[in-house]
Amino acid sequence: MSHTYLIDLYELIDIRLQRIESECKGDKSSGEDVHYLQGRTAALEDFMRFLRSGYDIKLPRRLRGKYGHGRKE
Repeated sequence: MSHTYLIDLYELIDIRLQRIESECKGDKSSGEDVHYLQGRTAALEDFMRFLRSGYDIKLPRRLRGKYGHGRKE
């Protein structure tokens, strides 16, 4: 996998997680919506962990700190 695709995936996942976080803050969320959003969050975080555990070593060193394991979770 090209590192540009990996970086794009990281950014896309971050955007989706931020969108979910903003939706959770809304007062209109019902119990069912909250469970749905929690499931989406868990799936995205699991996918992010999978990418970091399997593909971060393929990132160039200069990008590892910014996008890889050195990054805050």
